[in-house]
Amino acid sequence: MSVMLAGMAAPAAADDVKLGLLVGFTGDMGPWASALNNAAILAVEEINADGGILGNKVVLISEDDQSNVQGAINGARKLVSVDGVSAIIGPESDPIVSLKDFAKDSKVPVISTSAGTDALDKMGGTGRFIYRTNASDTFLGIAQAKVFLDELGVKELAVMVENSENTMSAANSFIASYERFGGKVLTKVVIAAGQTTYLNELREISKTSPKFVFLAAGQTTGVSLVKQAYQRGYDWDWWVSTDLQNPDFVAAAGIDAAKGITSMVAGQLDTDKSWQRFSDLYEKKFGEKPEPGFYQAETYDAFIATALAIEAGKSTSGASIDAHLADVATPDGEKVHSFAEGKKLLAEGKTIAYEGASGSINFNEFGNVA
Repeated sequence: MSVMLAGMAAPAAADDVKLGLLVGFTGDMGPWASALNNAAILAVEEINADGGILGNKVVLISEDDQSNVQGAINGARKLVSVDGVSAIIGPESDPIVSLKDFAKDSKVPVISTSAGTDALDKMGGTGRFIYRTNASDTFLGIAQAKVFLDELGVKELAVMVENSENTMSAANSFIASYERFGGKVLTKVVIAAGQTTYLNELREISKTSPKFVFLAAGQTTGVSLVKQAYQRGYDWDWWVSTDLQNPDFVAAAGIDAAKGITSMVAGQLDTDKSWQRFSDLYEKKFGEKPEPGFYQAETYDAFIATALAIEAGKSTSGASIDAHLADVATPDGEKVHSFAEGKKLLAEGKTIAYEGASGSINFNEFGNVA
């Protein structure tokens, strides 16, 4: 399903460079999607203000992957076969894993800006056409385990996890680090999406009398669980994964049920030059500041890095983008903080290191930011 939102460009001309944004405007990713679309709009407008890519205008084509695998496959096929995009940016965990073969077969890079799944830890990179600009669950699991043990002093807890790619990855990565550092998982209850009641699962958790429950679930399931736990009087403290870190979750669960829920996010430093620049531009364009850790910076950076890769390779083909993505953020290059800076130095034959709003975009051999 194509998505037409305010700020999108008019239909593309033959010479325009087309870049696709593929995210869940509907489904569990819905609370983030419009903000990611805004970040994409901001990047495209900035690129066009500097003369476009290779002298041609960039057109953003946004597509709804419905936050699921089939939606991602349908959306990716349309973006490539009908719209003719040079790259696809945005897909979350389940969608991007399902597009692994599609990306390589079609020779169109697919760059996630929100997929935490550890399945991507060694899946992508040059020649595989899969990348991501956000942090892996492997890193987040370590960070969360350290916070629980070292900052909160929580030595044991229970885990509830929805049976999907992104949520299982988030929970398993956390459990591995938590237990490795000395924590104890009292029980792990795997839950299915779409149930009308989770009372049996909640009773199973309550048998261990936990003080903390780590919950990794999507929007619909997470809201149901938290509301039902509150209605039954379960008084443990919740810690939720990144999938539930948004105002829509709080509004749907209710202030009383959501009160005291804790989480953490891999955000940006307010003092960082690139983040400050991006934040100011975003606020000027949309009338509000971007949220650190809300994947807006990661989405913006993916578009800028893709544009610079096209400039570096002097080609809009997916194969050329794949061959040059890592080259525009090489650690030994000259640091740049914008498309204009990078484009200028590339034209001078220099090696660049794009320092993005989300941090360094130094892709390792597996297509992950180091």
